[in-house]
Amino acid sequence: MSTKSKTIVSTEQSQSAQKQAKFYIITYGCQMNSYDSQLMSSILEKEGYHRAQSIDQADIIIINTCSVREHAVNRAISRVESLKPLKKKNPQIRIGITGCIPQQMKNSLLEKLPFIDFILGPDNFQEIASCAKDTNGIFTDFKESLIYSKYAPPARGNFPEAFVAVMRGCNNFCSYCVVPYTRGKEKSRSIDDICHEVNILSKKGYKRVILLGQNVNNFNDTGKRLPYLLSKIVRIKGIERIGFLTSHPAYFPLETIDIMKDEPKIEKFLHLPLQSGSSKILKLMKRNYTKSSYISIIEKVRNKIDDIFLSTDIIVGFPGESEDDFSETIEIIKKISFDSAYMFIYSPRRFTLANSFNDFIGKEVKNQRLRELIRVQSEITKKKSKAYKGKILDILITGKNKKNYLESIGISVYNKIVVVKEQINKGEIVKVSINDVKGWTPIGEIFSRKGDIKRKKVRN
Repeated sequence: MSTKSKTIVSTEQSQSAQKQAKFYIITYGCQMNSYDSQLMSSILEKEGYHRAQSIDQADIIIINTCSVREHAVNRAISRVESLKPLKKKNPQIRIGITGCIPQQMKNSLLEKLPFIDFILGPDNFQEIASCAKDTNGIFTDFKESLIYSKYAPPARGNFPEAFVAVMRGCNNFCSYCVVPYTRGKEKSRSIDDICHEVNILSKKGYKRVILLGQNVNNFNDTGKRLPYLLSKIVRIKGIERIGFLTSHPAYFPLETIDIMKDEPKIEKFLHLPLQSGSSKILKLMKRNYTKSSYISIIEKVRNKIDDIFLSTDIIVGFPGESEDDFSETIEIIKKISFDSAYMFIYSPRRFTLANSFNDFIGKEVKNQRLRELIRVQSEITKKKSKAYKGKILDILITGKNKKNYLESIGISVYNKIVVVKEQINKGEIVKVSINDVKGWTPIGEIFSRKGDIKRKKVRN
């Protein structure tokens, strides 16, 4: 065999080895991070890589990270450190960290974890394939126009539900939040791009899409806002449920509620982070709304859709939060009666304005306040969940009940998880009669399947 022939064979073998290489992604953080992990998967699969079923089978290990709270950072870093023995055993494995932590820590991350091979910020996922091959790299530059449209939709989602990123970044600079520093300025995708992605998902059999943005109500494609986008997506055949996350109270377009009310496909669910019930603390947080203006929005929403499912985020122990401030938060929680809430202790973040505040709250006080907040909200959530008993709900089946494979799990148009006492195929929509509630979870039996009434009318 000639030298030239040997070179050709060697190149072909190298390409074949690359195509057989497997990757494994570990994801921390929000829904946008989940979407980004699917995005990277899609890019890698187009380059000939395959998904590994477990981390032990992987040639490339990617940890996609969140830095919104210190706990999230510590969890991710600890997970990366646990991979060091694996790297030592097999130096050919490539380990990379992606997402918000690399964007925040940049070069210091490689100093802290010298055995990792590459880091990518949220605006640099298009480099994932070159990093997976054999190129060490630090990619953390912001790209003002990058929205990854040519890579969408991601290869897989959690069928029959899929996230769709409609915008990226944030312009708000709340004093406690690191997101503008890790994801850059707001940039919206075009409505045509988004509808194209949703159409593809529909053809693949997906039934539910959740539109994502750090401040989704700031979506703006040449003057066309979120309500217009929703009005376009509801026309896409095959898509039965449409949700959106996350809205900001200071900029929430109330026209959105009109289309939510009028369009059956749009979920009657609104996640509207309050963060604090004290106007004083909201001002320190630079949230650009007051307690009374927030309550006013909720009243207007409920005047349109009285049974809307409302969830929120609350931070306790923000610098300067007095007992009176915390009491105001408890009062507004009781007054509004949220269906659910995500509750956290304030976490100082590098770069943010609040990190320079001096009036910090002691750990014991913060823990006590969080416990009290959870207690109050848990009672409300339990009471509101029990009110589902006796109702008939349209449920989109999303999978099996992991605790009992003879049962199914589904989600209502109110974003409420429901257990159905029967095995039903994913993606099917059934009417369920709720006859029990355990904890916060309604449990029911099939009342009818979609199309049953129509078929009865035909037979008549």
